[in-house]
Amino acid sequence: MSTHPDPSAFAAGAASGPDGGETSAASPASCSAASGGEGGGGGPATRHDGWTLERQAGFLRALSATHSVSAAAKSVGMSRQSAYRLRSRLKGKAFDLAWEVAFHHSYDVLAHAALERALNGVEVPVYFQGEQVGTYRRYDERLTVALLNRFTLGGNPVFGRLGPRAELHARDFEALLARVEAGEAVDTGAPGPDEPGELETILRQSSAKATYSPSATCPSGWSDDELIAALQGLGGESEK
Repeated sequence: MSTHPDPSAFAAGAASGPDGGETSAASPASCSAASGGEGGGGGPATRHDGWTLERQAGFLRALSATHSVSAAAKSVGMSRQSAYRLRSRLKGKAFDLAWEVAFHHSYDVLAHAALERALNGVEVPVYFQGEQVGTYRRYDERLTVALLNRFTLGGNPVFGRLGPRAELHARDFEALLARVEAGEAVDTGAPGPDEPGELETILRQSSAKATYSPSATCPSGWSDDELIAALQGLGGESEK
């Protein structure tokens, strides 16, 4: 009597899953789905690493508010290390772009407040023998310097590898987050981690230096119109 297994048993086993239910014959597709998509405009919401699209959007929103990768990751129940690994895998995709935008998004509010103070100064009371006898306006030149440095860091554009696209999406950060959360693809204008030419892209963007040349006179001596014109000129250069 033969002890070899009945070949029909293998066919029956292939037609049922571990729980006895039917499975599709296209097992490679099932394995692919189980591995999880890349998210951030590159795949489905379910991921094997826990970074769902909703969690990605929550992280990016927290990153914009705190400028801390650790704090933002903790706010969605993830680790700092896993956040960096995710960005590395999604290089050149929507999540990567939104990460860069998040670090600069909140600076706009600060810059507007600093500009107002640089132009209008701060009213300081003057006291004599314990009584206020008047006020004067104090102008802090450091605010002007900080505003100028906002447009260029070390001679390079404030936005990094994704440059112009990041600056464009910074104008409507919530819309970008909505696209990340929906899993929509976003044209970042940058190559992915396995694509050639990333170094060339970085060098080309970094060569777009602002053309601002400091005046021989101290900025504190400029009129409001001159200061605004200088800031607007730098802003125009940074968008090119």
